Amino acid sequence: PIFSRVIGEDVIVKDKLIPAGTNVIMAPFLLHRDPKIFPNPDRFIPERFLPENCTKRHPYSYLPFSAGPRNCIGQKFAMMEEKVIMSSVLRKYQLGTVLKAVDVPLLAEVILRPKNGLQISIEKRSL
Repeated sequence: PIFSRVIGEDVIVKDKLIPAGTNVIMAPFLLHRDPKIFPNPDRFIPERFLPENCTKRHPYSYLPFSAGPRNCIGQKFAMMEEKVIMSSVLRKYQLGTVLKAVDVPLLAEVILRPKNGLQISIEKRSL
């Protein structure tokens, strides 16, 4: 849910100097919800990630697997595996929930996850 990096050169953020050698902590969960980068950040809009839309954004505006020389070596495999599993499930079942994201407490451990799991409904799709 968070990672840190040591800044290699002086950086100015909002008129404030962050000197080289400073250890900064990044929280992708918050970065990915910046409405300046992702309008309606909590809305599911898969088109955000079409190639033509990604080229308009800074390459470090979306960091699901960290970034730079210490990023996750399994990111390509993880994304491929996730797509295959989700595709397989969603072709056969419709998932739903009455929960709102703001009502789900999160637990930040090695990964960010719902503290109490998620209550979902599963209905078999009619073919």
